[in-house]
Amino acid sequence: MRLPRLAALVLASGLLAAPARAGEPPARYFYVDRDDGSASMYGPLWVFVNRGFDVLQDHVAPRDIFSFDYATNSGNVLRNVLHPLPAIGNDGWPKFLKEEIFPLSFTSATARWTPNYSLHLIGGGMTYRALEEWFQAHQAPAPRFFAAATVMLSAFVNESLENHGVVGYNTDCLADLYVFDIGGIILFSFDAPNRFFSREVVLADWSLQPTLTGPRGQLHNVGNYFSAKWALPFYRRLSLFAWFGEATTGGLSFKLTDDLSLSAAAGGAVVHLTNQATNTVENTVSFVATGALFLDRKNSLLASLQVTNTDDSFIHLNVYPHAFTRRGPAVGAWLVMDKQARFAGGLAIGRAFGQPVGVGAGWSGL
Repeated sequence: MRLPRLAALVLASGLLAAPARAGEPPARYFYVDRDDGSASMYGPLWVFVNRGFDVLQDHVAPRDIFSFDYATNSGNVLRNVLHPLPAIGNDGWPKFLKEEIFPLSFTSATARWTPNYSLHLIGGGMTYRALEEWFQAHQAPAPRFFAAATVMLSAFVNESLENHGVVGYNTDCLADLYVFDIGGIILFSFDAPNRFFSREVVLADWSLQPTLTGPRGQLHNVGNYFSAKWALPFYRRLSLFAWFGEATTGGLSFKLTDDLSLSAAAGGAVVHLTNQATNTVENTVSFVATGALFLDRKNSLLASLQVTNTDDSFIHLNVYPHAFTRRGPAVGAWLVMDKQARFAGGLAIGRAFGQPVGVGAGWSGL
């Protein structure tokens, strides 16, 4: 597949949604214009950084992102994207379909389809729709195109980080980009999935607060995460709850008031992504136990506290802008402590001059 055909496919996937009727404002499902919590940070930059550099949590690439070999890694991903058939043929279609596409493999070395459904198909599709609504709200031209381009570009950057120096075949990027990222854009171009994931199983973007830290210019507190709530039919104040991204957790969410909810979840978190091959990308994941508490206001995350059985992010606290008071600037804060009681922390700007920023600065002693 040549580059013009790839560009045409991405463009077409971003234009699939039927336009609203003349004089009728488009339906809004996910984007809310708020100045508190995670919603205050929502915008293309916040999405791009969290989604594009999400894999830094897995220690697959150094956090000093300005020294990363983008040319080698992005070049290898691009070669595989432009020539997908030789890459898939190297290991064969049965392996590709079993491990990357369909839920037919269940080991840490072969279940590479797992994040494809959660992060790429559902999370990526919801992100596309929310960004489309953001661009519409800000009267940007071609909102579907720019929403699709943001999703695909951030996915490409993340695939480049996962490539981790390999010059050879990479089928993981093919499944992610061609099947699940584009599939998510197509899926969430229709109203029915948007209604379901905004009214029945309620999705929200609860990503982190990315921060460039001194003294080495590292990117910390970055991660693409989503929450999902399904209110119990017999007691609507209580919901089944999931928080997923590089962690896969489940639990319960309880409405303290009409606006505030407290949620708790436990499960596993990915801490290492290790390539077992030399001339191909065949990543194996390592999981550890994790648990977290969340406070949100109308599904905009105000604060989270996560404890994970890993050395460098043992305790992880995030407090989002205007979590407890609407006074003052929209600035969030975060703190990480490792098992040796070393700290990293920083501040993230939610809004500046009325527009979302979503990134900030801090200091890391890790």
